Amino acid sequence: MARKATVDVAKVMQMLREGQSTQSVAEFFGVSRQAIDLHRRKFIQNGQLVEKRAPRRTVTLPEPAEAGIKDGTHVSIPKPETGSKGYQAVLRPESAESGKRDAEAVSLDRLIELIIEAFDSLKQVPKLEAELEKYKRDYQKAAAQIELLEKAVSKRNEQEARWKLVVPPEGGKSSS
Repeated sequence: MARKATVDVAKVMQMLREGQSTQSVAEFFGVSRQAIDLHRRKFIQNGQLVEKRAPRRTVTLPEPAEAGIKDGTHVSIPKPETGSKGYQAVLRPESAESGKRDAEAVSLDRLIELIIEAFDSLKQVPKLEAELEKYKRDYQKAAAQIELLEKAVSKRNEQEARWKLVVPPEGGKSSS
């Protein structure tokens, strides 16, 4: 079983604060960019780091035509065989659904970032559901209190109306 690589979290934060890219920090520790990106996201959520990114180094991929892709409905992804210079075409989901064709290709790094963001968002669902249940309970309590207050006001108005019937107005009294 392979041992997981560990990183010095304080050193990661220091390097990110210095403006180094996620990729350069990952290379420094010998881990994936996504591993460092997870730490960066935690720092941002905790307010320890301002969300700004260092410029990325880009790897130039062959043009879609070179990879055998003739339109923008596919993404070029390296073939799984190591040492292979070819690329496989993967259908872009939004193009498949809408039938649209556009020339913009989505990089694999961006796809991975989107997946990580989606999973981070999914982690928030139970917390948000619990918060929603709390608000529902608070609403129900408030609605019950309003109902009680409305009943009390109605009862007071009835008592006041009965009192007015029993006690004659002071202007109509005669003195004997």
